[in-house]
Formats: sequence, structure tokens, C-alpha cells
Amino acid sequence: MNQSSASGRKRQPEVTQRRLLDVAGEIVGEDGVAALTLDAVAKRAGVSKGGLLHHFPSKQALLAAMVETMADRFMRTADELGEDDPDQRGRAARAYVRTAFSEPDTEIRRWAALSAAFMSDPNLLDGWRERLREVRARDREECADPIAALVARLAADGLWLADVGRLYDIDAETRSALAERLIALTR
Repeated sequence: MNQSSASGRKRQPEVTQRRLLDVAGEIVGEDGVAALTLDAVAKRAGVSKGGLLHHFPSKQALLAAMVETMADRFMRTADELGEDDPDQRGRAARAYVRTAFSEPDTEIRRWAALSAAFMSDPNLLDGWRERLREVRARDREECADPIAALVARLAADGLWLADVGRLYDIDAETRSALAERLIALTR
């Protein structure tokens, strides 16, 4: 149910929160985490600073929510890709590899910018760590060779991290061959 404010506008907290996170992601993706200020987010989102503070009481809370949102999006994409895989054995690991290899550039830029925040506050990754524990448990149940699935996931993470750091310039053909090699490990 929507609430009305004194000005007659309807309050939609979920919509506002999503808008704030989107704007924060845009700022981080364009100008880096150092450019992320509560004032900048509020101004660009068209909300008062008090409105922003209602949803995110600090920059750390905003950063944590950004990481959670991005991690959720990654895992949701992997789950969707996994649903399309008819081979049950190892499909979660294959979907993870495919997702890591297909992250949009805008998302890579956001992760790259946020990596500086991870270095100063590793707790920002707590939710991601929990998700990884869950997928590892799933691999142990689903995969014929859980160690091979872990190797595939770690290699996909390595490529993803290389993308974040822009360490290698890997052409599409090589990238596809790498993905297929890692996917083969999950069967």
C-alpha cells in the first residue's frame, strides 16, 4: 500500500530505494567510488538528503546495498541460465561460468570502482561470501567432480577479476574457447 505525503505525492519506498541504488551505481560506474557522496546521489536522484538517509543512513550502508544488489543480479542471472540447461549435473557451476563470462561492461565498471571499497572494508563482501558457500554446497551435491567445478568457478572468477582490472585484452574467440573449456570441467 502506498502512503501519501503532506504534499499529496505518493510514497513508494521500494521505488525510491531502487532509484537511489541505480543512481549510486551510475556515479560509481562513471566516476569511481571516490565520487560517490550522499549529496551527489540525492541531487542526481532528485530526492532530499534526508530522504536518502532514510533509506541509507551512511555511505557504507549505501555501498553495502549496492554490493548486495549487484550480487543478487549476478546470481539471479546465473539461476536463469541454469534453468535453461537440461543437464542437471553441474548446471549451477556452468551457469556461474556463463554469467561471469557475460557480465555487461557497465556492471564490470561498477565492480571495478567498488573494488577499492572492498579493500578498505572487506565486510562489504559478506553477502557474496554467503552466496558462494551456498553454490559450493550445491556443487558438492550436483557435480560428478566438485573439485573440477570449483576449478571452473575459480577460473571464471579470475577472468572476471581480470575484466574488472582490465588486465588482459581477450578477443571474443579466445573468450568463447575459455568459457567452453571451463564449462567442460563441470560435466
